[in-house]
Amino acid sequence: MKIIERVKKIFGKPEKKSLENGWHSLNEFVNSWGGESYKSYTFACINARAENISKAGIFLYRRNPNGDQKEIKNHEFLTLISKPNKRNQTFKEILHKVSTSLDLYGNAYIFIHRGLKNKPLGFYHLPSKNVQIVMNKNSSDIDCYEYYTDLGIVKYKPKDIIHFLIPDPDSSVYGKSTISGFNFTLEIDYLQNLYQRNFYKNDAAIGMLLESENILPDDKYERYVNQFKQTYEGAVNTGKTLLLEGGIKAKPYQAFPKDVEILPSQKLIRDEIMTLFRVPKVILGITDDVNRANSRESIKIFNDYVIKPFAKINIESKLNIFLKNNYEEENIFLSLEYDFEIDRDLQLRAYELYRKYDIASVDEIREMEGFSKISNIKNQISNTKNSEE
Repeated sequence: MKIIERVKKIFGKPEKKSLENGWHSLNEFVNSWGGESYKSYTFACINARAENISKAGIFLYRRNPNGDQKEIKNHEFLTLISKPNKRNQTFKEILHKVSTSLDLYGNAYIFIHRGLKNKPLGFYHLPSKNVQIVMNKNSSDIDCYEYYTDLGIVKYKPKDIIHFLIPDPDSSVYGKSTISGFNFTLEIDYLQNLYQRNFYKNDAAIGMLLESENILPDDKYERYVNQFKQTYEGAVNTGKTLLLEGGIKAKPYQAFPKDVEILPSQKLIRDEIMTLFRVPKVILGITDDVNRANSRESIKIFNDYVIKPFAKINIESKLNIFLKNNYEEENIFLSLEYDFEIDRDLQLRAYELYRKYDIASVDEIREMEGFSKISNIKNQISNTKNSEE
């Protein structure tokens, strides 16, 4: 009971002092409004971004004293991410969770499970809305991370948490979510979908008006309304023959402009959501105004100017801090690499043009495709014949 009372006491405080010595509402950091926005086109955009983030090729390099770098094929870290935890989650799944959390909450947290000699043995994603950062007495540094569960509060040392965040100019501790860039767009999107839901469920858009010359007694009015709802309300009852009694008359109802303008408005809301998330139409399967040429270019721009910078700034940089803190003597670093999938037909046609106008030799094109040079193959054959003789 003491733990529950403590949680209630903490969440009951309307305000909490931050690192910037300003007063901020505690709810700003622990509420679930981000999760509530994870629907409709917002879900589609966030999920598309997370799926592409999780496609990263992960390469580990060692930097030599002379400045050269060499790829490392075998290392404890590579073994760690090949099986990051006992929940059978893949590292790609963890990257997906991190990307989604950043867009929704601006922060993502990974708990580092350690073994003997404090060696990292596992990664566990912590839901962002359940994590609270606690500063030290001087508000100069992070004292611990508190993780709220149904069984109580778990405290983690800063060295055992990888804190990913989207940089916020107004905070040195917390990040700023992508969806915080919206004004009322997400609310309007929700209300429009709610309106359409009610249209089909409750027949919210009235098709007619019912009039009576006489004032109906309350009991008769209630009975009539309930009977009318049971018989005619809802999409399944559309088109039924209308039978009226007691002097009730029906007359056509002219729809308000908002009833007929909702679809164009929804497209504007959709486009605004996609613009803020910087997701092109083709990624979401929207094909209007999209052809093969501009769709390929849109995907490449999305890969080069959205996915790569987001991953480099918000994820890769934090993983490299983790490597430096845990494998400092090895002078290693990580790189998340994203290869744009080239249209094979266009690539082959390009090779034909290279040969036709002598832009590239046969050997150069073979190297592009990963084959050995013809001259090297001839030398190998010649050397083999000479050795046989």
